[in-house]
Amino acid sequence: MKTVLDKERVAKHFGSCLETYEDNATVQQEISRQFFNLLSRHEISAFSRVLEIGCCTGFLTELICSAHVVKSIWLNDIVPEFCSITAERIKRNVKEIHLLPGDIEAQILPEGLDIVLSSSTFQWLQDLEKLFARIHGCLNEGGILAFSLFGPGTMEEIRSLTGRGLPYLEHSELQKITTAFFDLVHIHRERKRIYLPSVRAVLRHIRKTGVGDLAAPGGRFRNSESLKGSIEHVLKMISGFR
Repeated sequence: MKTVLDKERVAKHFGSCLETYEDNATVQQEISRQFFNLLSRHEISAFSRVLEIGCCTGFLTELICSAHVVKSIWLNDIVPEFCSITAERIKRNVKEIHLLPGDIEAQILPEGLDIVLSSSTFQWLQDLEKLFARIHGCLNEGGILAFSLFGPGTMEEIRSLTGRGLPYLEHSELQKITTAFFDLVHIHRERKRIYLPSVRAVLRHIRKTGVGDLAAPGGRFRNSESLKGSIEHVLKMISGFR
């Protein structure tokens, strides 16, 4: 699927939350735990040469590298500082750590990989089908691509107010793209909700996790105050207030 995203803007938003992402990305961390447990359940053990796409602060990376013998790992993130943070986090567990910062769609991928991992990242890419073709060519025979991503319905409350949101892949389309290059071992869908106490808390959460720029320009709100006012208006209507 091809979409139009301003990658520099995406990098800027995520780069602005270097110090706040880890403590606020609770859903992403929960997904990473489930991701790790799923890999363990399928008894996947080939982790000698690993590429992680969208490593962020290294939460998933640390789980993997603490449980498996990883000889070489390539760390990618659109925010270069996240690659460095993750490398520091796993340096005691991995002998060879290679940093691959920047847009993964513009990078030369390492070859001879055993597994490619990615959690909560692929929804930000322009052409997932093209990337999957490249990944397929970089994996050893029997190599694995394991990933999670957000789908339709993500932050739908904000989308309904702003008219903005990523063009998430439908389940059927994602499955079609994946099976064009890989044998499908497991697929799972789940809806997760978080509850925040106020409109201000919603806006704070968005800012501190870097997801404030969910789509290309063209939304109806210019700043957080106008969005805050609209959210409050909708909440009052739902609650029966005027």
